[in-house]
Amino acid sequence: MNMEIEKKWFVYVGDHHEGPFSIPEMVARKESGAVTPDSYVWCEGMADWLMLSQVSELEQGLREYTEASRPVSAPVETRETGSVRVASAPAPKAVRKKSGKTPLILTVTLLLFVLGGFGALIGISHSSNEELHASIRPLLSRLVQGVPALGSLFQLIPTLPDVKEDEFFELQAAKTGALAGGARLALALSNQDANRPFFYVSTNLPHGTKFEIHLVGQTETLLNRLQFSTQGTLSTSQGFGKSEVFLAEGGQPVPKGRYMAYVVESSDQDASIKEQLSVVEALKTQVKMPSSIPATAKFVVAKSVFLGGERDETYLTRLKAFHEKIRATSEKELQELVQYSNTLDTQFQNLTTDFQRLFTAKKATASMRNSWKKNLELWTRISTQLDGSIQTWSPETLKNEFFYGKVYELVKTAFQSLKTLVQLESDYLEKPGDKAAFEIQHGKMLSDARLAMETMKQKVDLVVKSPKSPGGLPSREGL
Repeated sequence: MNMEIEKKWFVYVGDHHEGPFSIPEMVARKESGAVTPDSYVWCEGMADWLMLSQVSELEQGLREYTEASRPVSAPVETRETGSVRVASAPAPKAVRKKSGKTPLILTVTLLLFVLGGFGALIGISHSSNEELHASIRPLLSRLVQGVPALGSLFQLIPTLPDVKEDEFFELQAAKTGALAGGARLALALSNQDANRPFFYVSTNLPHGTKFEIHLVGQTETLLNRLQFSTQGTLSTSQGFGKSEVFLAEGGQPVPKGRYMAYVVESSDQDASIKEQLSVVEALKTQVKMPSSIPATAKFVVAKSVFLGGERDETYLTRLKAFHEKIRATSEKELQELVQYSNTLDTQFQNLTTDFQRLFTAKKATASMRNSWKKNLELWTRISTQLDGSIQTWSPETLKNEFFYGKVYELVKTAFQSLKTLVQLESDYLEKPGDKAAFEIQHGKMLSDARLAMETMKQKVDLVVKSPKSPGGLPSREGL
């Protein structure tokens, strides 16, 4: 029949349709189990897909073709009666209908394939290969966001054998938190090389968010340095990033000791990231932040870390010896600062007083001139000696080798202000010029010198009166 060979029936299988098929082909697929009464079928003219059992035309066609294809009974001769009669021949063996194992095998195979892929994904998520893990992190993040329970199977950051276990869990937790619940940020120190420390950062903030890490050494714990601070940057990839190695000047290891590590969003953030961060709830530490971190920083975490190796007996012994040296040095510095302060202040008072007498006198007396000359000669000797010492007070030296480096900076400023003022006054007395113009210039320099002297004396007085620190060292509080 034309109807039998006409290919017009489509069958929906899995996630796609197959066909068109003829009636005989549909019968064959039905007998193989590939088509069942519950299979969805369609042909041109139908408004939508329907189950086969709902399409009477197709059911009837399949039934008629099946019946027409059955073999008919044949006449047989019976020798017992000698007559011919029509007898039912042995029923032909029915075509064995597949039991449905093929779809089951396909289903099991597909399930095993899916499970295998899922298992492979779990394995990769626990990999320590950072590049490999980065390639699947977007997929892992989407899966865990969709099904939070999967967070117990997948690691959203690579395995980090160089990180302490509790810090690794902190990194993992910061990555899994939903952004709608607020910002999360975690920091972990790598123990890979004590002399070349670096950090890992994990966050639920957007892909590509940049951070700064500020390291501030705790004074009484640093070995052979009074203070040390530095900073570095990193950019996160899918919520995870690794900082550069932190080193001191000249590529030397950072001083051994305890540090506060602060993580803060970078000031050099991309515009698109800034826009996304603007609507996220702020995250700030309760720890007092250093001046290097802007008060407006929105995302800040702080962590105490020990750098340079183990806090062992060798370290403690060397630190004790260093502290004893500091105590001796600070006492010597304090005596020196008091002497500098008193000397400069005395010279300032004597020279400015003598000059003022000469400048305002209608006629300078010999006594006035001798007093000025005597004080000027004394200042010249003192100035020459001080100048030799002060030339060695570079910013780096004052920062790293002086306990009271900040106060020495004030002494240096006061000395230079007085030196400039005295030179101006001396030049005028030797060769007077426009008095009105000089008064303006002299007034400014005198004011600057007086302020420098007062600031220096206040800080020296503060150092003298300041109590010892909890560790037994002289305090630099307020300096």
